[in-house]
Amino acid sequence: MFLLWTFLYAPQSYAKNAQPADFLGRAPLSGESAEVIASAALLASAATLPVDVLRRVDDYLGRWGIVLLLVLLLLALIGNVLMKRRIKHNRALLQTNKEMLATILDSVDAFIYIKSPTLEYQYVNRRISDLFGLPADKIIGKRDEAFFDAGSAAEIDQVDRNVLLSGKKVTVEESNVLQGESRVRTFLSIKMPLSMSPGAPPSLCGISTELTDYLEMQSHTHYLAFYDSLTGLPNRRLLLDSLTAAIEDDEWAASYSAVLVIDLDNFRLVNDIQGHNSGDQLLINVAEQLRQRLGEEATLARFSSDEFVVLVNNLGEQQTDAVLKAERVARQLLETIAQLRSGHSLPISASIGISLFTGGEHSMDSVLQQADMALQQAKRAGGNTLCFFNTDMQTSVLERASLEADLHKALERNELALHYQVQVDHQGVTTGVEALLRWYHPLRGWVSPATFIPLAEENRLILPIGYWVLRSACEQLAKWSHQTAYAPLSISVNVSSVQFQQPEFVRDVEALLAETQAPPSRLVLEVTESLLMHEPTRVRNTMLRLRAKGVRFALDDFGTGYSSLSYLKRLPLDELKIDQSFIHELLTDKTDAAIVDTTILLAVSLGLTVVAEGVEKKEQLDWLRGHGCYRYQGYLFGRPTPIEYLFESY
Repeated sequence: MFLLWTFLYAPQSYAKNAQPADFLGRAPLSGESAEVIASAALLASAATLPVDVLRRVDDYLGRWGIVLLLVLLLLALIGNVLMKRRIKHNRALLQTNKEMLATILDSVDAFIYIKSPTLEYQYVNRRISDLFGLPADKIIGKRDEAFFDAGSAAEIDQVDRNVLLSGKKVTVEESNVLQGESRVRTFLSIKMPLSMSPGAPPSLCGISTELTDYLEMQSHTHYLAFYDSLTGLPNRRLLLDSLTAAIEDDEWAASYSAVLVIDLDNFRLVNDIQGHNSGDQLLINVAEQLRQRLGEEATLARFSSDEFVVLVNNLGEQQTDAVLKAERVARQLLETIAQLRSGHSLPISASIGISLFTGGEHSMDSVLQQADMALQQAKRAGGNTLCFFNTDMQTSVLERASLEADLHKALERNELALHYQVQVDHQGVTTGVEALLRWYHPLRGWVSPATFIPLAEENRLILPIGYWVLRSACEQLAKWSHQTAYAPLSISVNVSSVQFQQPEFVRDVEALLAETQAPPSRLVLEVTESLLMHEPTRVRNTMLRLRAKGVRFALDDFGTGYSSLSYLKRLPLDELKIDQSFIHELLTDKTDAAIVDTTILLAVSLGLTVVAEGVEKKEQLDWLRGHGCYRYQGYLFGRPTPIEYLFESY
C-alpha cells in the first residue's frame, strides 16, 4: 500500500512542495536533505513516463476504485483464512462425533453391521469382531461365506437379498454355524435397506441379538418342568396335558383309550436293602425297557417314585376289542418288568390298574382315579397282575358325588372359613398374610383343600366360593386400614382360573373394593402359570385393568408348570412365589437348588419380589437368604390359623 501511494502521489507532491535551493541561489542543503531530494527527483523522473496512463486510469476508475478493489482482495484473503479454519473445526467435530458413535455402537450388546449392495461388509462393530475372532479391517470387504459354513451363508445371503429387493425391514430368527464350530447359534435379526447416497443402490443395515443361551436355558427349564430328571420320561404334568388332549379331542371322542397305572411291587425293599442308588438304577432300567416295548404307540410317563403311567389311544370303538388290546399291552409290560433284576438279582414285579374311557364321557380326574382304584385292587390281589376298573369300584365315585353335594351347602351353612398364614421378610418382620380356604364338615371333619377345591372348580362352585373369599379378604383389609399396627399388611388371595376368566371378574373386584373401602394396594391376587398360558391377551387386559386400580398380582406355584419368559415380561406381576415342592428338597436335591437359584435370579432381573413357600427349617431360611430371597412363608413362621389367633404374639 505504501509503495502504491508513493507511485501515485509522490511526483505530484514533490512538484508542489519541493524547493531546490541550488536553482534559486539559496544556501546549499545539508547532505541528508540533498540525498532525499535526489531520491525524490529520481522517482519523479521515473514517474513522468506513465503519467498519462495513470491519468487515464484515474479518469475511468478513480483513485478510490483502486483502493476498493484492494480492500475487496484483502477481505477475500481474510475470508479464505476463516473458511479454512471453519472447515478444519468441522472436520475435527465430525471426527469426534464419529469416534463417539463408534464407541456407542461398540458398547451395545448386539451385532451391528452394514453391507454393501453386493453384500460385502462395509462396517462392523466390536461384537462382530469378537464373534468372528478378527479385527474389523480383516472383515471389511468380505462376504458371509468367509465366516459361516456354506449352508448358513446361503441362508443369510437369501434373506439379505430379499431385503434389498423388497426395500422393507424384516425381523427374522436365524440359526447359523460359524466356520470351525459345530454349535448352532440362534440370532434374532432386524435387517433393513440403507440409502447411502441419492440414486445409489441401497446398502443393508443389520442388528442381531444372540438368543442361543436364552433358548438353551428355556429348553432346560421346559425339560425340568415337563420331564423326569432321573429317567428322562415325561412327568406327571406332561402326561396330564396329553390325557386332557385325548379327552377333549373330538377325533378320538368315539374311540376308546386306556390309562395304565404301573406300580413296582415292594420297590421299597430295593432301596432299604440295596440302597437308593440301586433303586434309581432300577427305575432307569424299567423306564428304558418300557419305552422300547411300547414304541411310538403310547405315551409313557413317570408319575411318582416307583409309579409309571401309560396312555394308549385309538383302541377302537368297540369296548370288547378295546379291553383285549389294553390287556395285551399290559401283559407285555408285566413280562418286560419281570425279566429285569435289581443289582443283587432281586426279582422285580409290578401291578397294573387299567381304566378305559372315551372322550365325551369322562374327566381327566375320574380316569386317573379309576385307574388308581384298579391298581389298588391288583395290589390287594398279591401283585404281579393287572386289574380293570369295574362297577364294584364305583363306591368311591359315589362318595365323591356325595362330597360335591355337601360342598353345595357348605357356603350357606357357614362351614367355610379363611385361615391366614403370615409372610415375613429377612428381618423377621411380618409383611402380609395369605388367605387360605378351609372347610370343616360337621360329619367328615376337616376336608382337605386338595380334595374339595378341584371339585369346586370342576362344578363351578368355585365362583360363589371365590367371591366370598374375596369379600372376606377385603373386609379384613378395611378393618386393618384403621389399625396402625396392621395397616401396612397385605392379604394374598388365590384366584381360580375359572373365576379369573369370568367377564364380570373385574367389575366384581372393583365393586368389593368400593363397598368395603379396602385399600387396593394391599390386595394381592395370586394366579397360576396355567392361567397365564390360556388366552394370554385376555388375561393381560384383565390384569392391567385391575392394576390400574392399584391391585397387585403374584404368580403362584412357580416352576410347577411351563413358564414362558415372554409372559413374565409382558404381564403386570409384582411377586413370584416359588412352589414349596422345590423348597422341601432344597438342601439335598441339587436340581431343586438349581431351580430355586435360577428362579430368584430371574425374579430379580424382572424386578419382581420373590416369595419362598413351604419354609419349615432354619437351614432352608439361611440358604434362601444367602441366595437373595428375602420373603418367606411356611411352618417355620406360623401355620395357617383363624384371624382371631393370628397375631396373639403381638
